[in-house]
Amino acid sequence: MRIRVPSYFKDFTCIASECEDTCCAGWSVVIDEQSYNDYQNVDGEFGQKLRSRIVEEDGDKVFVLNGENCSFLNENKLCEIYNELGEKSLCYTCRQYPRYMEEFFDLREMGISLSCPEAARIILGNDKVTVFELSEDDQLGDMEDSIDENALEDFFLCREIIINMIEMLNISLGIKAAAVLKFVEEIQDKIDFDEMDEVKYVIEKYSDSHFIEELINDLDQYEGNEVIKYHNVCAYFNTYRDLEHINTHDPLGLNKALKIFGEADSKSYINQHKAFNAYYKDNMYKFKNILVYFIFRYFMKCIFDYDMSAKIKIAIISTIMIKELAVVRWIENGQFTE
Repeated sequence: MRIRVPSYFKDFTCIASECEDTCCAGWSVVIDEQSYNDYQNVDGEFGQKLRSRIVEEDGDKVFVLNGENCSFLNENKLCEIYNELGEKSLCYTCRQYPRYMEEFFDLREMGISLSCPEAARIILGNDKVTVFELSEDDQLGDMEDSIDENALEDFFLCREIIINMIEMLNISLGIKAAAVLKFVEEIQDKIDFDEMDEVKYVIEKYSDSHFIEELINDLDQYEGNEVIKYHNVCAYFNTYRDLEHINTHDPLGLNKALKIFGEADSKSYINQHKAFNAYYKDNMYKFKNILVYFIFRYFMKCIFDYDMSAKIKIAIISTIMIKELAVVRWIENGQFTE
């Protein structure tokens, strides 16, 4: 099997109790069948404790929460199962997180999740073009009958073009995102009109560096309509606020953001937004890294529903939201730290 990972994948190591957050809070960890069976055979007092803190929810075996934390998270923010039985005794979810994995025939793609603070530091800290490394092992991949191999190859090429556009130097991220939306719109039209044989021609067109240069120049004239963007972002914040979140404590600060938007007129906010861009200019690549992360992690799921447009739009909107929350935090505090 071929394995593709971002180059920073190998840099991740859990920092355990030194982490300012914990992945053992706010959600019920599902226990895989093998781990559950192993836990039934653990001897002694800890074995009894282990089994007493497993319950069934919606057909899954999960660890009981102690407040918002996993029952096995001790006062030092360390896992008692790890301490008592070793890393190999962790259930699959706990062994894997923050790593994620997707498989397509004989290709496995893996990365680390932005929701982990240490993984986020690694992802955001890369000030170079994101590199993806390919290796091989002796495992055999599963054949997925529902996936069209030709479409899969085309969609991988589409993602490669998208990431290459996002990684272009000396062009604003907004313009690059607009170019990506234009490309995906053309591809989606071919998909929706059942013209899959013509996808390759769109790919060929957007693989031409001269065409991309002309497209960027054409899009550049639309940059700067900040008033429309201001009102759109207000709408995005309201939408995100109404979604279901992992807890009820407004961890993203959406209510604070809406308060700032409500208190500031568009001109005032736009000026502060520009001031943030100047303040953070040497670190703007971090937002590019976030967008590349979303695209690498989620884009290829379009092979299962052929909705390429939705995957790109959610990636771009999510990146915009993170950028705007950074601006809000900077307005609030007068600085913006890692």
